[in-house]
Amino acid sequence: MTAPWDIVIAGGGLSGLALAAELAAPELSGLSVLVLEKRSSYQRDRTWSYWTPTERPLHRYHAIERQRWSQWSVSSKGQTCTHRSAQQAYASIDANDFYQAAQQTISTAAHITLRMGCGVAQLQNQRGLTQVTTEQGETLLARHVLDARPSTKVSPSALVQQFAGWEIHTAHDAFDPQTVQLMAFEPSAQGLHFWYVLPYSARNALVESTWISPAQWQPDYEAELRAYLHQQLGGQPYDISYREQGVLPLDAQAHADPATTGLGRAGGTLRPSTGYAFVNTLAHAQQIASSLTAAVRTQSLATWQAPRFERTATESWMDAVFLQALSRNWQQAPQYFMQLFGAVPADDVVAFLAGKVSAGQRLRVMRSLPVWPFATAALAQGWKLR
Repeated sequence: MTAPWDIVIAGGGLSGLALAAELAAPELSGLSVLVLEKRSSYQRDRTWSYWTPTERPLHRYHAIERQRWSQWSVSSKGQTCTHRSAQQAYASIDANDFYQAAQQTISTAAHITLRMGCGVAQLQNQRGLTQVTTEQGETLLARHVLDARPSTKVSPSALVQQFAGWEIHTAHDAFDPQTVQLMAFEPSAQGLHFWYVLPYSARNALVESTWISPAQWQPDYEAELRAYLHQQLGGQPYDISYREQGVLPLDAQAHADPATTGLGRAGGTLRPSTGYAFVNTLAHAQQIASSLTAAVRTQSLATWQAPRFERTATESWMDAVFLQALSRNWQQAPQYFMQLFGAVPADDVVAFLAGKVSAGQRLRVMRSLPVWPFATAALAQGWKLR
């Protein structure tokens, strides 16, 4: 068996590649870093969106943003609420652009190895090291393992955000390129169902059918998308250039193995009440790299422990209350969002959705929501706000 790797990253998706790119810094060139990714190649399989300050870059990948919008809307039962902000923009990045940018950074670092087509089958402690067994039967040793593999075990009753989207092109103007359609609700007893539209131009958009529902609900995305587009486009033809689909568990627990640190969804970076994780994932990667740099500088790598992603107790409690209030009455749930967007200033709503909310902003959000359903949900969760 060869000498142990200093760092093994199990999984080379968003979180694994983001961390590897941070570890490509010259001050960490004395380490040996291995990334094991099950896929044999990268291709566009996701679209990541987030709010970002308009006046400064939020992260190192701002240059590959496909587009930014300063206006967004929510609608339900013929009513539309549109928000605009001069301080915050809604930005989008295609996964293939991120994969390419991260790999380019990693390729400049001789101390990092990205091994494709090599998934991790098992992690096991062995005399102070971690034994990594690949799906091909190879055995490696690592001083530190960071696990980016999200759990695939979801109970039928667990809440998930599930979606399918098509990027379409039309021969005529069909979209408002200035406004992101965050949520256009279609009330349903099966879950919270809404349409999400990223308009890249008047004739090109990503259109997604999104559900927050128990995992056992299986939408017919093909029928939903075709019916919605037929109605929205007035029967006009369109071409589909790209498809994506995913399921995000909203009540999944962060990685609990004390021998490893979870990354991405496995590390708890996904915000349960919104499904957003991109910015948190990049921030966690930066935090780990900074901590590791300090350990190398002080020659304390042997005792180093990677920092875990932390979410405040208040934020976790509010997320749990919000999801419980939604799930108690799916058909009424769209109205909660309409009240929130209608009563709270745009920048306060963005702060709440992005998880960067102040005490005053949190209070304004809480006041905008109906008392009875949320008080009932809060009582069910217990009064943990602090």
